[in-house]
Amino acid sequence: MKAILYMNSQITIFLLNLFYIVYNINNRMSFTIPEEISMIVSSDPINGAANVSPDGSYFEVQLQDGLKIPKDALNVNVSVEEATIWWSVPNIITGQNDKVYITGPDTNDVIQNYVLTIPQGLYDLAGINEAIARELEADGAKIDPEPLITLSPDEATQKVQLRFNYATVSIDFTQNNTPREILGFDAQVYTPVPDNPLLAPNVAAFNQVNYFLIHSDLTNKGIRFNNNYNQTIGQVLIDVAPGSQIVSKPFNPARINAPELAGATRTNLRFWLTDDEDRRINTNNEYWTARIVIHYLKPYVVGTGL
Repeated sequence: MKAILYMNSQITIFLLNLFYIVYNINNRMSFTIPEEISMIVSSDPINGAANVSPDGSYFEVQLQDGLKIPKDALNVNVSVEEATIWWSVPNIITGQNDKVYITGPDTNDVIQNYVLTIPQGLYDLAGINEAIARELEADGAKIDPEPLITLSPDEATQKVQLRFNYATVSIDFTQNNTPREILGFDAQVYTPVPDNPLLAPNVAAFNQVNYFLIHSDLTNKGIRFNNNYNQTIGQVLIDVAPGSQIVSKPFNPARINAPELAGATRTNLRFWLTDDEDRRINTNNEYWTARIVIHYLKPYVVGTGL
């Protein structure tokens, strides 16, 4: 009889404990609160940028306090809320496409070979035409009544017209460091033709950049680009004139999923800027910035007991 009573008491205790657990589970409430971490990053060393690349496209940020997202954080994502970039990315770059090879008369009508160097910068056709004329004059080429060559646009075809102003003039585009691709010419030597001016065989390509892409190692993937991922966290459209600063404030910035940040502590962040073909940008000694926000949901559990 005592054994039976003892067994019944143990069963009663077990049932009471089970009831207590079930009651507490049923009376606990869980919810999430949106949290965010904002930061402004800049490629300017004065503002703390480290390991800035020579072309200005890449830099790192060392975080003294570190960046830590709770390990139980949900829906962690990254967005670029604002960015500033100077639209001064050169299409003529020193050592790449800044040479023009012209043969023609000097001021004494003696044929000379001229190797012109166009200063690095963002040029349109009129700007290149002026730069060539200026360099020819500085090197003693014939400029009266006209310079050796003249470049002009053919608006209907979007091609460049090359006029030889003297019969003894030629221009050599066979060298790889000429601006032939921008002007739309092939790799060959051009001489005067009966149908002067000569129309370039290809469409001019002065606009080498369609838009900018901001990348960061804050995410392992980033925005999907067709079937690829390259850690892109933002796109910046070009909506200003050359030489002006772009201030990008997207109405609905993309939010990039970054679950890898949950539970991680970061003390070093990397950022880099490319064009639409994922080529690093030469910022022409200008600095760029981005205001980045990390969003996540912080879970909380509130319960009541007996």
